[in-house]
Amino acid sequence: MRRVALVILVLAGCSRDAPSDDPPVPWKPPPTPTWDALPKSDDAALALGAKHATSRPGLAAYSPRMLAYLEADATKLVAGEDAIAAAYDSWANADATKPAYLVFGTLHDSRAQIEAAASIVLRMKSAWGLALEQFRAAGRWSGAPAVDSADDADLASLDRPNFPLDRDALARVDHRQALLDHAAWKFGYLDAMSSLVRGARGAGVPLLACDMPTELRGAFTPGGEGERALRELHCARALRDDALASAQAHAPDGGLSDDDAAPPERYGVIVGARHAEPDGLARFFDKAARVALVRVLGGRPKDAPGDEVDLAPRLVVTDEVLVRERGVDLLLLPDETWGGSVDRASDRGEVAPRSVAGLPRPNLDVTSDASARFAITDASVDVAEKPEWLTIRAGHHAYVLVSSERTFVGAVDVPELGWTELHFTPHDRALRVVVHRP
Repeated sequence: MRRVALVILVLAGCSRDAPSDDPPVPWKPPPTPTWDALPKSDDAALALGAKHATSRPGLAAYSPRMLAYLEADATKLVAGEDAIAAAYDSWANADATKPAYLVFGTLHDSRAQIEAAASIVLRMKSAWGLALEQFRAAGRWSGAPAVDSADDADLASLDRPNFPLDRDALARVDHRQALLDHAAWKFGYLDAMSSLVRGARGAGVPLLACDMPTELRGAFTPGGEGERALRELHCARALRDDALASAQAHAPDGGLSDDDAAPPERYGVIVGARHAEPDGLARFFDKAARVALVRVLGGRPKDAPGDEVDLAPRLVVTDEVLVRERGVDLLLLPDETWGGSVDRASDRGEVAPRSVAGLPRPNLDVTSDASARFAITDASVDVAEKPEWLTIRAGHHAYVLVSSERTFVGAVDVPELGWTELHFTPHDRALRVVVHRP
């Protein structure tokens, strides 16, 4: 009898470890956090904002002094939108356990700033979506009036790559932009939003609404701090709702089941420059979230007032370049205000310089009418009228040249088998580039 009982116990123990034929329990997203009652005054909006704000001491406010005193150090520069996107992918994925938000601050008079920031996010491999202040999210405030100007439902309909383009939804988005986006109308880039919808669809990156609809802002002073706080809190909450709704699409290998935690989201966000400060939108993201701020400069209408005009006497920006600073990055775009004069040429057939004493072949020749310090990749050299030769790996690289009169920031292409000449004339804000190919 004892022997039989022992066998039964052993078999029973084994049966508990046997694979189950039951299907896995479907994953359900955690309950979306409830939204507060919509405040009815500026004071109430400020109080609600203070209640939910998080301090982010690692972020820094942009200052034009960051560009006024650039040094001849190219290691903190990145050129080319593919390389910039890769740099931000590395940043977003550096901590796989935390959400990551990449926030671009733009000026509303610049189509180029919006398009450059969007192009970078659409090239990123880690981005779950791109949110823009130009689109309005309905939100879930309790006690809120009806909202007719929200874009999120139509944007979701447009984000169906396996279906034909929903032209009715696109027409509604375009109509709301014409009615509500005064800056795009005033500066002539209403069509940019339609182009962005199509570009995002082609890139497979969802476009998301972020701003607070005007129907919900009637109790606040336009442009006041109460309205600003509610708009930023509204955007952060709308993005968190989107993250939970789309978590299953970004599940790790094997998917999500039962009570698995939602994977941490990765979003790019484009907002007005004032919202991209440490005390702006960033204060309302989850406490655990990682946030990077990017201030976009340049790419503006000729003689538009601002930092570009103030910096132009000392700074020349010849190409799109990212400047990595502590706490805030600066994305610089050339324009007619601080762009300088660039003469680019190319030729074929010139004999490439030879290597000397077994050293790598030099492939970049730099001269300057005025004494200056030139830096590219991790190399730097004093330059003047006599040619200075450097050996640089082939590719598209950011450079900086610092003279006593002014500083140049830009990018240069170094061919695989040829070589490149750069000649600077700081007094005239001029640069000549010649790319020699075999």
